[in-house]
Amino acid sequence: MIAHIAEFEGPAGVLEGIGMQGFRDRVVPVLEAQPGFEGYLILLNREKGKLLGVTLWDTEEHGRLAGARLEQERRTGVDEMGANSPLPEIYDVIAKL
Repeated sequence: MIAHIAEFEGPAGVLEGIGMQGFRDRVVPVLEAQPGFEGYLILLNREKGKLLGVTLWDTEEHGRLAGARLEQERRTGVDEMGANSPLPEIYDVIAKL
C-alpha cells in the first residue's frame, strides 16, 4: 500500500472551508472512480495553517496514475484558496491498523 500526500498552507479557516468544499465536490468523485483507491485522510493543523491530504492506494502504479489525474484538481484548489502547495509526494505505508 502507498500513500499520496498533498500539502496545502494557508489560513486554517480557508483550508477547512473552501478547501474541504472543493475536495468534497471535485476530488472525492474522481478518487472513487480510480482503480486501487483504498481511502483518504485529511489532516489540519490550525495553528500552522497546514492541511495534509492523504490518499491510500493498493499499488504504487495506481497511486502515481491517480496523482497525475488529480494534479489539475490540486492546482484548482490552490487557486481557489490562495494557498501554497508543494508537489505531492508518495510514501510507502509500512504500518496500518
